[in-house]
Amino acid sequence: MRRTTPVRAAMAMALVFAIVALTAQSANAQRVAKKEYTGAQLNSNAFQTISWTTTTMNSKFDPKEGDNLKSTKIIAKYKPEVDKLDLPIGHCPIGLSKSYPDSPLSNWAADALLEFARGYWNNLHGNDKDGAIDFSMINFGGIRTDMPKGKVTKNHILSMFPFNNYLVFIEMSGENVEKLMNHFALTRAQAMGNVKLIIENKAVKECLIGGKPIERNGTYRLATIDFLLDGGDGLYTLKQNKGVTKTDIKVMELMISYIEGLTADGKQIKGSKDGRTVIVK
Repeated sequence: MRRTTPVRAAMAMALVFAIVALTAQSANAQRVAKKEYTGAQLNSNAFQTISWTTTTMNSKFDPKEGDNLKSTKIIAKYKPEVDKLDLPIGHCPIGLSKSYPDSPLSNWAADALLEFARGYWNNLHGNDKDGAIDFSMINFGGIRTDMPKGKVTKNHILSMFPFNNYLVFIEMSGENVEKLMNHFALTRAQAMGNVKLIIENKAVKECLIGGKPIERNGTYRLATIDFLLDGGDGLYTLKQNKGVTKTDIKVMELMISYIEGLTADGKQIKGSKDGRTVIVK
């Protein structure tokens, strides 16, 4: 059974907050329209005059009926947890953006996933060898917003990785890793960590994992997300594997945990365009 985490609970609370606030605003808007209505009595010899005002719909919740509304009590219950999402968890000195096929944000995301996955795997198996996880992969489409410059909050990360994608580990033969890279050459590559990929004329010119060419008879362990494992973005090659280890860790949660770890170590959020994926037409 997948566990309930503070982040998931807070997200649910935020949704309740938004729905209740929107409902209350809609009700207020209707009442305002009725109160502002004025006009002469309609009769056979006169035109009716109508005036109105516009009520702006926004995130502000300002009930005029006092503290006895049920919605007010619901919001009061969950607001402290929702507010925690806006507390800073890290700092990004320059901000990071995403672009294909190589960008500061996509590279940071792939590297963060790899580093977290290695730590998780090593703790799980009592193994401190980074080689236990050979490379990582996250889809470009799963990164929805840029990393802001300055303070970074949980809300920023939830917006950046909003989907219910879970961390998985896939064991693959070297031959299937080659098939995966060939698929990227013909279609569209994804963001990867610990990989150097050069594509020229829709063919793989060079591919290195951990600085070494792929060994066709070797075995590689990939850290990625269940969306891609299930064939998302057409990556059905991942189904041809030698074994899968699933976790109950969402990408949004591991990214938050990773950033909190950086902050605890006195580090900032940094990413760069480093040419790990090059496409020559």
